Amino acid sequence: MILRRISRFDENLAKGEAAALIAIVAVMTVVVFLQVLYRYVFAQSLQWSEELARYLFVWLSIFGAALALQKKGHFGLDLFYKMLSTRWQRVMKFPVVLLMGIVIFVILFQGIILVQKTALQESPAMGISMAWAYASLPVGGALMAIHLLALSLKEA
Repeated sequence: MILRRISRFDENLAKGEAAALIAIVAVMTVVVFLQVLYRYVFAQSLQWSEELARYLFVWLSIFGAALALQKKGHFGLDLFYKMLSTRWQRVMKFPVVLLMGIVIFVILFQGIILVQKTALQESPAMGISMAWAYASLPVGGALMAIHLLALSLKEA
């Protein structure tokens, strides 16, 4: 019962991440298109467009990493497991999950510290708080932690 609820929550979270990825790619496409249009057609530059595209790309990468974890799509881990025998795959499962958990923990908590340190700093072109750019780390860390927990419980 609880495992089913966690699994359903994990799936819904993944759907939300996929929707966010689609929206981010769409916005990035429009922003970059407008930058090219303004630069080559109007001989002007949209000063904020490169910065926005860069921050959106960071968020895209983090959401993509979280969704890849949920879908077991990290090719390095898959490649590593396939090189091992079935017995060694079972033996290595816990250390790999533990190591992933430690990395995710570091991303999450160091990301929180980074957001706090940059909250008063403004981005050069857009003038927004740099915390918005760096918030991708704790958000992504939290998403990855949820997916890792759900994955661990499913495979236990």
